[in-house]
Amino acid sequence: MQQASGSLAVLSPLCLLQAARASARNLRLVLRHTESGAVVVTVFRGGNVTMVFSPGDGRSVGELLLNAGLLERERVEALLRQRVGAGPSLQRFLLERTSLSYVDVQRFLDFQARQRLLDALVWEDGYFQMAEYEGGEEVGFDLALPSFESLYWRAAARRADLPRYLEALPGAPARTLVRRRRGALRPLDAWEREVFATIERPVLLPQLVARLLVDDDLVLGAVLRMAERRQLVLEPVAQVAPAPTPIVPCELKALMREVGGVLRPGTGGKPADIWVLVLSAQTQTAPRLVAAMAGGPSVTWGSESSGSPAGVARGLVAVEGGGRLCFLAARPDALSRGALEGILGRCDAVALVREGDGAEERQQLGQLRERVLLAAGGWRPVLLGIDIGAALREWDHFPDAVIGLPELGLLPPGKLVESFLGGLVAAAKSRAQLAS
Repeated sequence: MQQASGSLAVLSPLCLLQAARASARNLRLVLRHTESGAVVVTVFRGGNVTMVFSPGDGRSVGELLLNAGLLERERVEALLRQRVGAGPSLQRFLLERTSLSYVDVQRFLDFQARQRLLDALVWEDGYFQMAEYEGGEEVGFDLALPSFESLYWRAAARRADLPRYLEALPGAPARTLVRRRRGALRPLDAWEREVFATIERPVLLPQLVARLLVDDDLVLGAVLRMAERRQLVLEPVAQVAPAPTPIVPCELKALMREVGGVLRPGTGGKPADIWVLVLSAQTQTAPRLVAAMAGGPSVTWGSESSGSPAGVARGLVAVEGGGRLCFLAARPDALSRGALEGILGRCDAVALVREGDGAEERQQLGQLRERVLLAAGGWRPVLLGIDIGAALREWDHFPDAVIGLPELGLLPPGKLVESFLGGLVAAAKSRAQLAS
């Protein structure tokens, strides 16, 4: 088998994971959820799971270690900077650069993979791609996971209980503080006693989950039961309200729906989130374009501890009644092959952006294009070219469509988004014509 793809409505995630395990081969399985746009990439070596990716899901190992109190934020940020372009696997990197033991690192990698698989195992709509895979760092070790069958039943129970628990909280988990009630008796249940003992000092719910390394629904259920018995207190933590998400004029609703229709024909015309990976040869060009479309003064490179992959900047544009346009502007030198594969699994299209007309920039864009196609495997993403500050220029390899934009700052965000959406429609239709 070189490659296979299809619908999750026909072959469930559990069946696909079981098949990959039974094959005893080196494979990469990409699962994508239609409604949320979430993606989970599972890498197998000889049928054993070696890594589970889900870029941008906010459950990085760095964040888990930070919440567990094993590393300080400054140390995590420093490790992320050192990690850029580093060759060793994440497991080996943490063992070499921190005082963490092998057992500690393995536990956190196992828990991260478990949580991502619990999400994916209950997906009933979406798409999959399975292909032969000979990777680098991400196949260097094994994860110690339960059987896929037991994970599936755990995932089904989590899906049934988690929404009810989240609704009962006074705020989002990351903004809910848990503390012991003064004079409260210790619970009699062994599991609840463990939760109670972990809360020596007030903690946020994600910190409690990371310190216990137990599924979030089980932790929330225990906390809510003890709060009802007045053994624990749940308090919402105030936060500064973020700037409102830019709302693009309603006139763009039809254009956004058309983009969704050509990029995701299975959505039936319903509003959907459209994900676009934005790349540029010049490091700051891509995030500047994303910032201009999102209506913000700037977009900064993210880090795993902030919920974004290292070297990835985010931008979000909401179209009134018509879904959202979600941008990931990636710094090319900060992406390993595994990370790029995971990001591409989430994205509907790729935009290649340039500001100059030099031969070196054209060559670098060509190299970026080849990296994207290599990481995408048998699936070729829709490619949109963007020339900033000039009319159409020469390309070494023409994308599916090319648009020209004036210097950034000369057009309001709505007009930039309108041009961008028009380019996506043209690129997707051009791809469809070539395919037919």
